[in-house]
Amino acid sequence: MNETVSAKKPSVGQRRWQRWGIGCLRLAVIVAAMWCLWSKPAGESIDPAAYLSAGKEVYADAYELGDATEGWYPLLTAGGELLGWLTTTNPQARQVQGYAGPSELLVVTDAQRRVRQVRLWRTADTAGHVEKVRRDQRFWTQWDGRTEASLGLYENPYVVSGASLTSEAMARGVAARFGATGMDQVFARELTLAEVKPWFAAANTIAVTDKDGCYEVRDGEKLLGRVLRSSRMAVAVRGFNGSSDVLVALDADDTKVLGVALLQSRDNEPYVTDVKEELKYTDGFAGVPLEKIMGTADHTDLLLVSGASTTAMAVFGTVQEMLRRYQWKQTSEAIPWRMPLGLLWLAAGVWLGFRGGKKSRAAFACCSVAAGLGLGWMVGQDQLLGWGQHGWKALPAMPLLVMTAIALVIPAFTGKNVYCSRICPHGAAQTLAGMAWKKRRALPAKAHRIFSAVPWLTLLAIWALALAGSRLPFAHAEPFEVWSTGFVALLPAAIFTIGIVVSFFLPQGYCHYGCPTGALLKFLTHAPGRWTRRDSIAAGLVAVAWLVTLF
Repeated sequence: MNETVSAKKPSVGQRRWQRWGIGCLRLAVIVAAMWCLWSKPAGESIDPAAYLSAGKEVYADAYELGDATEGWYPLLTAGGELLGWLTTTNPQARQVQGYAGPSELLVVTDAQRRVRQVRLWRTADTAGHVEKVRRDQRFWTQWDGRTEASLGLYENPYVVSGASLTSEAMARGVAARFGATGMDQVFARELTLAEVKPWFAAANTIAVTDKDGCYEVRDGEKLLGRVLRSSRMAVAVRGFNGSSDVLVALDADDTKVLGVALLQSRDNEPYVTDVKEELKYTDGFAGVPLEKIMGTADHTDLLLVSGASTTAMAVFGTVQEMLRRYQWKQTSEAIPWRMPLGLLWLAAGVWLGFRGGKKSRAAFACCSVAAGLGLGWMVGQDQLLGWGQHGWKALPAMPLLVMTAIALVIPAFTGKNVYCSRICPHGAAQTLAGMAWKKRRALPAKAHRIFSAVPWLTLLAIWALALAGSRLPFAHAEPFEVWSTGFVALLPAAIFTIGIVVSFFLPQGYCHYGCPTGALLKFLTHAPGRWTRRDSIAAGLVAVAWLVTLF
């Protein structure tokens, strides 16, 4: 009898193949969920009934929508007569950001493609700014009567005072929909040679370098210097009513600033003109070393404009941030070991996850915290959702891909969660906090069961909202943004602080009772080699999501 039982037991090789097979199926469930997001991008579902209702506001006789052609829906009468056309500004306007997010507009034309109405369809921008634009009829009627061919021209559109970033982004979205390029930039026009001539009189070429926002200015083969542009460096320090497009000219040795110019601005007049004139005729930045500008605390030492202090302060802050980012890029590029050191940290974490003992835990936890502060590499739900929604274009550089592979693939195939146990900087910080305080507690069994469900419910809520098209900032549901960008928002900062404080008393408190990414990795590691009820539930939820997406 014992021999019979022994014969039925799977061999080591068979158990390995079972574990790998189940691991592949679990990874496939996650990939299918991400693919479901890709097949239905957030906030862009098509609602023919809503489109038809909007068309009826312009054409009362509209009875149905015809089949779309290149994004255009024909509006038809009950007898099939063409009344006009309907389209929206997405997907072309998807990357055009307003004050706090993109907007999608609906455009209704007549049969000859002349505009009859432009209206707001949906938006992720702030409600106050949107409401100002919504109430301004002059903004919405500026396109009336224009032909389709002319809508791609972006020439001084009317924008709404007090909501200039929001309204201008909407106007740029219309232009982007009909063929204009560069509309994802707040200040879209390109830098011209004439605009750098005041500093480089002999210049005959401007070349964009591989550094965002940095232009090399040359006289033939001779490098004369460099120009930094704030709008291309994603620097947007706000004044009274918006950001400014600032130029900073540097000498060829990157030792001093040759001058600063205010190219364009969304701030208020006459303050913008006053600052422009001050920089044009008495540029206090000219000839000043970069280090002195970076170390100056009072903007009036270099830029003093009576009556326009807020705008001047914003321009000064823009200059300092531009120089800081430029110097950081130079430094990071001059340290070729930064990426290899990060990859070495990941490799050491994997090795210790399988071979390390308790003695190495504290030392490597310190390394992980330092790496988190210095590199900002983390795996979180916002990252996975972004990859799902935006596809391969959203994929980051190799180090974060390697980290994500470690977090997902290793537990799926081995049952060991080395990312959470060794690599995650937030988990490492909790480990160190626990080691610093010996009197730790455990939750009562009932409380443990209740709070253990929180990460799973959070994970389910995040993915359900994403599949429903929500534009909520999902990075705020976890504390990881704090590691990469600092305390930039209240909720992740609060989760970060509470999680660390709790870990002094509860071992890995946030990991066990709060982390949705940890819950996802537990899904990959639970019951290696066996398909469980948890797997069936996950696969069933993804299947439902696919059915909702398809139908």
